[in-house]
Amino acid sequence: MSMDQSIKQPLATDRRFDVQVAEGFEQATDPGGEGPKGSAIAENMDTITDWAVAVSTFPFLFLMIPQIITNFEKPEELGKLAWAGTASGGLGNLLLSSFFTGGGELKQAGIQAIGAFTNMIVVCQVFGYIKEDGTWGIPPVPFFALLVVSVIGLIMPGFRACGMLKRPFEVWVTATTVIGVSSLFFSITNQVVETFKFEDDNLMIRGIASGVGLIVGLVLVALGKAGGAVGGALATALFMFMPVPQLVGNLVEPAKYMAEFNVGFIYLGTLGNGLGMSRAIFTRNWVWLAGAAWGCYAGGVLLSFTCIYGSHQFTPHKMSSLAEILLMVFVGLFVVYTLVVVKFDGEAQQLKRAQEARECVAGCSFGSGTNRNVVSP
Repeated sequence: MSMDQSIKQPLATDRRFDVQVAEGFEQATDPGGEGPKGSAIAENMDTITDWAVAVSTFPFLFLMIPQIITNFEKPEELGKLAWAGTASGGLGNLLLSSFFTGGGELKQAGIQAIGAFTNMIVVCQVFGYIKEDGTWGIPPVPFFALLVVSVIGLIMPGFRACGMLKRPFEVWVTATTVIGVSSLFFSITNQVVETFKFEDDNLMIRGIASGVGLIVGLVLVALGKAGGAVGGALATALFMFMPVPQLVGNLVEPAKYMAEFNVGFIYLGTLGNGLGMSRAIFTRNWVWLAGAAWGCYAGGVLLSFTCIYGSHQFTPHKMSSLAEILLMVFVGLFVVYTLVVVKFDGEAQQLKRAQEARECVAGCSFGSGTNRNVVSP
């Protein structure tokens, strides 16, 4: 056998092996030659969930409207509102807006910006309430700090979405880690102070907690752990803290926390987060999914149960029997909706994997053909 033949024979064998592997892989992933078939919903899951995010703008746009209206109608009840949860949720929305802007999910970034803006309206309403002792509804230091951060946090993603301020936006995203840690420490400490009735009129306890959070945030920046997924996780944690004061308050002190709370928040928040949750599941964005699922099931389902419990502590009940039944029916339907989304997502992911396998097979076949052209005599 000549040297030329000895070279060609192994190469020909390699080509046959490549073709056999590719054909076998194609048959394994696509026995009928046409690929697995799914439902119309599963096949269009990407488009449907993208539209779901767009539609969720409307529930989020009106999310705080019922509460804002109630605050105007009953300004004397503003002192009973769980402002820390509202401020924390608004700040979480704000930071998530930057997170989604950086990730290219501009629809969701806009929704989060709307949430931040409407939450700040409620925070401003509470701040403007003058207590019996002549103090503001919210201590001025945390309020104005939140106000400054909110203005910057709404401007920066907007410019970046327009293709401007790339470097300043990157600096801002890094700063969101420090802001997020400090704010989270403040929110948790504030909840502890209010729940256990600690004396902290001069904000010393909450100020120390915020300072510790600031140091932790700076350490993360120094270690190169700031921004990106870390910032998104912190923003999600702040957003997830939003329903906690109301949840706890409904159980511990319903006479105070149920007096001003508007149940419309549950309906709109669950709808908005539920629509966004479908996209988070499909794209496997775990930061987004954690926040959306918590917003649905803690800020929706669990909050519904605590509202009904709190309502029964009033005489007569704060919620009518019809309102309670409607709320429970809504919760049941939402659980069914979640199961349906998970089912269709499973089909969609299977279709996606099959498509990736077919593309891989096509690539292998193309590679084999290329080799054949190269070594042909």
